Amino acid sequence: MKARRVQLLALAAAIGVAQQADYRVPARFEKKLGIEELFARVDARNDEWVGERDYEAIHQQLEEAAARFKKNEPAFPRLDELAQRFRRIDVAQLKVVGSNRASPDARRAAIRLRVELAGESREGGRLSLQGHWETSWDRDGEQWKLASVAPAALREVRGGAIQFLEMTGQALGGNESFHKQLSRGADHWRGILDEATGIDVYGHNGIAVGDYDGDGWEDLYVCQPSGLPNRLFHNNGNGTFSDVTAAAGLDVLDDTRAALFADWDRDGDQDLLLITAARPLLFRNNGKGRFAPDSNANLNIPKEEAGSLTSAAAADYDRDGWLDLYVCSYDFWSPGRSYNAPTPYYDARNGPPNFLFRNREGKGFENVTRRAGLMENNDRYSFAAAWSDYDGDGWPDLYVANDFGRNNLYRNKGDGTFRDVAAEAGVEDSGAGMSAAWGDYDGDGRPDLYVGNMWSSAGQRVTGNTQFRQVARDGKVLGEFQRQARGNTLLRNLGGSFQDSSGPAGVEMGRWAWSSDFADLDNDGMLDLYVANGYITGPDTHDL
Repeated sequence: MKARRVQLLALAAAIGVAQQADYRVPARFEKKLGIEELFARVDARNDEWVGERDYEAIHQQLEEAAARFKKNEPAFPRLDELAQRFRRIDVAQLKVVGSNRASPDARRAAIRLRVELAGESREGGRLSLQGHWETSWDRDGEQWKLASVAPAALREVRGGAIQFLEMTGQALGGNESFHKQLSRGADHWRGILDEATGIDVYGHNGIAVGDYDGDGWEDLYVCQPSGLPNRLFHNNGNGTFSDVTAAAGLDVLDDTRAALFADWDRDGDQDLLLITAARPLLFRNNGKGRFAPDSNANLNIPKEEAGSLTSAAAADYDRDGWLDLYVCSYDFWSPGRSYNAPTPYYDARNGPPNFLFRNREGKGFENVTRRAGLMENNDRYSFAAAWSDYDGDGWPDLYVANDFGRNNLYRNKGDGTFRDVAAEAGVEDSGAGMSAAWGDYDGDGRPDLYVGNMWSSAGQRVTGNTQFRQVARDGKVLGEFQRQARGNTLLRNLGGSFQDSSGPAGVEMGRWAWSSDFADLDNDGMLDLYVANGYITGPDTHDL
C-alpha cells in the first residue's frame, strides 16, 4: 500500500511539472524485434533456390572488388583496364542478375553480371560504363572461384562537369521544421510516434510545386505520413524558403500521398488538392495566401468501393473549360483489416476502382466514373495516372500505371466516355507499374510514354533460373513473372500504336523506380529522363 502511495505521489509530481513545462515521455525499447534474431539465423547455404546460394557466396567477393575499384586498386579481370580510364570512380557495381545452376550437385555456375563504373574520366568530365558480362565460377568446397570472364561492349556515356548540387540544407535549413521534422528519417518517427497514428515504413508521400501567392516564384508543398504535419514553404526569391504552413492553414496531419496545385475554381489563384490515404481534400485559396477546406467539394468515395488512395492527375477531359480530376486507388486494406494480396501476382484483378470526378464549374465535383465508361478494367492496383492527347484528335487521353500487372490506356472518345485500348495500342506493359510520364523524346511531334516499374536483380535471378520453371510451368506466365523484374519501359508513339524501345534506348534500368518524368535538363533542346528510385532503408544494408 505504501509503495502504491509513493507511485501516486510521483505521478502527481510529474503532472505538476508537465503543467509548467514541455513534458514528454521518451520512447524506450527494452528488447530487439524478434525478426532481427530470425534474420541472424538464416543460412544462405540452405536456401531452396540454388541460384540464390550462389549469389550469397559470390556477392561478397563482388562487393569487395567494387570497393577496391573506388580506391583505384586492381579488382576484377578484364575490367581493371577499363577502370584506368577514370581519374576517380564514384560508382562501382558488380551485380549478379543471373545464375544457371539449378542442381546443388553442379560444381560450375554460369553467372551473369551487371557491370557499372561511373566517375570522373582522365580527360575530365563525367564518364559512365554500363552493361552485362557473362562469367563462370567453379565451386571449391564452400567457396566459389572465378573461372572465366566473357566481356561484352559496355554502353558509354560522357558528360560535362556535374551540373547539379545538393542544396536542400541551404534552401530549407533556415526553418525549424526542416531540422526537427523533415531532416529526420521514417525510422526516427516510427520510434517516437504511437503506432495508432498510422505511420509506416513506406514513404508514399509526394510533393507539389506551384506559385500559390502569385509573386512569380514557385513554392513547395511537402506531403507527410500520418501523424506528421504537411509543410508549405514559401519561395523567398533568393534561393531559400520559409515555412508558412500554419499561417496558410495547411498543416494537415492526415497521411497525404500526393498534392496538386491548380486553379480549380478559375478565380486566378492556385488552390491545393490533397490526396490522403482515405479521401481527396480540396483547399481553396482566398487569393491572399490563406487556404480553407472546401466542405462542399463533393469528392466523396463510395464506402463499398473505398481503397487506399495513391495519387491524382488533372485535365479538362470534356473540354468545358474546367479542370477535372482522376484519382488512383491501390488496395482495399485499412487498419484492422487483413491484407488482400494481389491475385494473381503477375496480373492482379482484385484491386479497388479508381475514380473520375467532373468539375461542376467550380461548384464542387461529381463522380462520373461509370458514366464515362471508366469501370472497364478498373480493378487493378493503381499507383499513378497521366493525361495526354496521344492520338492527336484534340481530346486528352488517360494512361494508368498499375502494380502487379497490366496498365490501362483509356482513349477519350470525345463524347464524355472512354475505352481501354491498352492491349491494341501495345502499352499494357505488365510490370510493377509505379509511374507514367508523357514526352516527345524523338521529336516527331507525337507524345511518347515512359513507365516507371521495378528493376530487381533478385527477381531476374530467380525467374531466369531453370529451377523456377517448376513454379511457372506455363511459358506465358513465366514471361509475366520475368517482366515484373525487367525494369522501366519506353514506349515510342508510332501514331496510334506504340513500340517498346526500352532496350535500344538503354532506359530499362531505373533500379526500384518510383516516379519519373521527361525534362530538358541540359538545355540542348532534347528531352532527358529523370527517375526517382529507392526502397525501405535502414542500418542493415545487406540485400536479403
